[in-house]
Amino acid sequence: MCHEEEKIPYNVVEEFDLMDGGDPTTPPRFSCEQCGGEMYPEYYKEVQGHEYKLSDVL
Repeated sequence: MCHEEEKIPYNVVEEFDLMDGGDPTTPPRFSCEQCGGEMYPEYYKEVQGHEYKLSDVL
């Protein structure tokens, strides 16, 4: 929402993805510490092969 960027290590994103039993069509998301909005990875390829791009969300 506020366009803040945060570097989150790939292995952290992957662990969140593996722990999440939710919808495989949505990428792992984090809460922005600045505004509380959702943060999406710029690019992420999950274990089952789905690819997520920030440009798909915007």
